[in-house]
Amino acid sequence: MQRKKLGELLRELGYLTEDQLEVALEVQKLNGKSLGSILVELSFVSPQELAQAIAHQAGKEFVDLSVYHPSTEALKLLDKATALQLEVLPLSIEGGKLLVAVSDPFNINIIDLITRKTGLEVEVYVSDRESILRSIEIYYEQLESPLEDRIRDLIEKSLKNEADIPKLVDLLINEAVIERATDIHISPESLASHVFYRIDGVLHHYFSMPKDIHPSVVSRIKIISGMDISEQRLPQDGAFTYTFLGENYDVRVSTVPTAYGENAVLRMLPKNLSLFNLRNLGFEEDILLQFEEVISKPYGMVLVTGPTGSGKTTTLYASLRRINSLRKNILTVEDPIEYRFPFIKQTQVNERAGYTFAKAVRHFLRQDPDVILIGEIRDEETAEMAVRASITGHLVLSTLHTNDAVSTIPRLIDLKVKEYMVASGVLAISAQRLIRKICVFCKEEYEASVDELKRFGFSDESIKKFADSDRLKLARGKGCEHCKGTGYLGRVAIVELLRIDEEIGDMIVRGYPPLALLQKAREKGMRTLKEDGLLKVLKGITTPEEVKRVVG
Repeated sequence: MQRKKLGELLRELGYLTEDQLEVALEVQKLNGKSLGSILVELSFVSPQELAQAIAHQAGKEFVDLSVYHPSTEALKLLDKATALQLEVLPLSIEGGKLLVAVSDPFNINIIDLITRKTGLEVEVYVSDRESILRSIEIYYEQLESPLEDRIRDLIEKSLKNEADIPKLVDLLINEAVIERATDIHISPESLASHVFYRIDGVLHHYFSMPKDIHPSVVSRIKIISGMDISEQRLPQDGAFTYTFLGENYDVRVSTVPTAYGENAVLRMLPKNLSLFNLRNLGFEEDILLQFEEVISKPYGMVLVTGPTGSGKTTTLYASLRRINSLRKNILTVEDPIEYRFPFIKQTQVNERAGYTFAKAVRHFLRQDPDVILIGEIRDEETAEMAVRASITGHLVLSTLHTNDAVSTIPRLIDLKVKEYMVASGVLAISAQRLIRKICVFCKEEYEASVDELKRFGFSDESIKKFADSDRLKLARGKGCEHCKGTGYLGRVAIVELLRIDEEIGDMIVRGYPPLALLQKAREKGMRTLKEDGLLKVLKGITTPEEVKRVVG
C-alpha cells in the first residue's frame, strides 16, 4: 500500500492547514530541508504531532516519553552507545517481547538489529526523535548515577562545608524537569530547608537540606535570576532561561522573606508546542466543536477563566494555533511572552515604560488587526478597551480570574463594563480547571454504586444525565513506579462553556442574577465544571476523589 505524503497526512489529522503547507513547501524550495523539519522549525507542527502522524501512517501506537519511564531491565538489554546510534529507546519487557520507541517505524533494519542483539521479539512504538535522544541521555545516566543520589551526596557534603552550590541548584532543576514539575519550592523551616516539587498540581516533598546552606542556595538562584542578593527584607521577582539536554525552559522566580529566611519559588515554563492543542488539553468533542466555532467568528470576545495554574494561557495559545495566522492579522500583549509563534505579532507589557494592556490594545487598533489576544484583564481600562475592540469588528481573546463561567459576567460589570456591552460583545466564556489523570500503567477497573458517587458531591440529576445504570464501572490507579505511587500521571482540563446567545444576552441587560443565568445556560445544554469532571470519571480518565479535590 502506498504511503500518503506527510503534508497530506498532517492536513487530514487536523495538525496543518493548506496555507501552512504551501508556505512550508515554498521554504523547502529555498533551503532544501525535509518537509518535517521545516514544519517544526516554522512551529506549524510540534515534533510530537509529527510523530503522531507517522505512528498513524505506520499503524503503530504513539508513546509520550514525557510521562513514560523506561524499566531498568529493558535499558540494560541495549548499551547507551547502541541506543544512540540506532536512535531507539528500550521501554519495557512484556510477555517475552521487548517494547521499544523509535522515530522511524518503517526502518526494519533497526528492528532486525535489536532482535539479534537482545534475542527478543521486538514490538515497536513511535515517538519523536528529540524525545527519544533526550530520554536516552536521561535514563542511561540515571542507570549509572541516579540524580537523587547525586543531590543527596551534595547535601551531605554541605554538612562538611564542601557543597558545590551552583551544581546543587542545577541538579535540583534537572530533577524537576525529569519529574515534570511545574514549580520548585525551596522553603526554610526551623530545623532544615525543604525542597518541594509541584507535579500535576500537587506539592511533593523531595529533599531536606541543612538550614545553613539555605541562604547560599537562594543567593545562587537570585544571581542567575538577575535579582539583588543584598536585599533580603523585601519580596523580589526575577527570571532566567535554563537549558537541559537541548530543551529550553523559561524559569520565573519569586522570593519572599519569612520568619526563617527567604522562601524561593521557581516556575518552570517549557517551550513545548504540542501542549497547545485543544484536543490534547482534554476538551470533550462537543465542547471542542463549540469552542472552535466561537474562535472562528470574525468579531466578539472569548474569555477563558479560572484560578492561577488552571491552564488558561495554554488554552489561549491553543486557540491561536487554531486560527489561521496566514490569513488573519493577529496581535498579542502578554505578561510575559511565554511562547513565540510564527506570523503572530507578540508584544510584552512593560509597566515601567508605561506599556500596559490597555495602552497596547489602543495602539493595536491602528495596526489593522483581525484578532487581539490580551494576556489578562486586570483593570477597568483594559476591560473597556477589550469590549470596545470586540464590538468594533475584532475577535478578542483574554483571561480573567473568576471561579466559574457565569460569575465572569458580574465581574465584568464590576469593572464598569455596561450590561448591554457585555451582552453584545462577549461571545463565550470558558471556565476551566486541571485535574489529574489516572496513571495508565497501574489503572484498574472497579464497580461503584450511584450512592458512592453522591458521597463525592455529584447530584442525582447529573448522575442520571450521564450514567446509564446503577452499577458503574469506574477506574483508579494502584500506584506504580511511573506515577511514584500516587495512582495519577499527567493532567487534563475540565471545562464549562457558556455561550452568550440572544436570550442570555437579554437576561444580562435586564440584570438577572448569576444563578438565573446558570439555570438558563444549563437548560440550553451547558455542562458545569463538576459535570464535565463526572463525565471524565465515568470514562475512566480520572477519579471522583480528584474531581472533589479540584472543584469541591
